[in-house]
Amino acid sequence: MAKCTFCSQDIEPGKGIMFVTAEGKILHFCSGKCRKAHKLGRNKKRLGWIRKRKKKKEEEGK
Repeated sequence: MAKCTFCSQDIEPGKGIMFVTAEGKILHFCSGKCRKAHKLGRNKKRLGWIRKRKKKKEEEGK
């Protein structure tokens, strides 16, 4: 399973976006929101929606 380059969330097979840069680096994104945030150079530590997503996923796993 691939992990999102921006938010480190697991991506199910057949889902998400794979982006290949001109240098040949492969980037995986779980959503368009993560792709756009990465493109704009956002700092993932300052974005609250990533922390909420991780917290929700941890609660579901318990």
